[in-house]
Amino acid sequence: MILTRNLIVAIGLATMLALVISFLPTVELDREQGHTAVFQPMKRYELKEDNFVNVLSSFDTRLPISQVKWQNDNLFINYRIDKEKPIYVEEIYDDLFSVLQATYTLTTNVKGLYVRILYTDKGEDEVLIALSSERSEELEAALGQSRQKKTFLQEYTTLSYGVHWKDNIQ
Repeated sequence: MILTRNLIVAIGLATMLALVISFLPTVELDREQGHTAVFQPMKRYELKEDNFVNVLSSFDTRLPISQVKWQNDNLFINYRIDKEKPIYVEEIYDDLFSVLQATYTLTTNVKGLYVRILYTDKGEDEVLIALSSERSEELEAALGQSRQKKTFLQEYTTLSYGVHWKDNIQ
């Protein structure tokens, strides 16, 4: 009986509170009053020597980076795959696409991107696949559209396949 009475009182208070709140004037939130939108476009960075590591760490890749070089507004990245680990083709294309997308959407001054995925066997590095691209309005516009990553890379970048890729993967 007490539980029922408390439940009825709680429902009544909640209803009255809802009515009171509904009669309050609505507050307009706009930029003129100093409010900003919750979702804003991501901040784009000018890639420099001092923010190099921070920008690259924001790239969503699974392959380990072995070497990075920043020269004349061109970004060179080497990834390394060891012989002991299995090679997943879709993972490679996913990482190449992620690097391409992050490079051109997160930075303002990278003109060219050159990525190599190296295959390490007996201490020797061999190019498995390489990607090269240059920033263009067409490429940046296409990055916002969804499509299959392998097809996108083949259409908008230059992919070069190493001997190991041709012999063992395709």
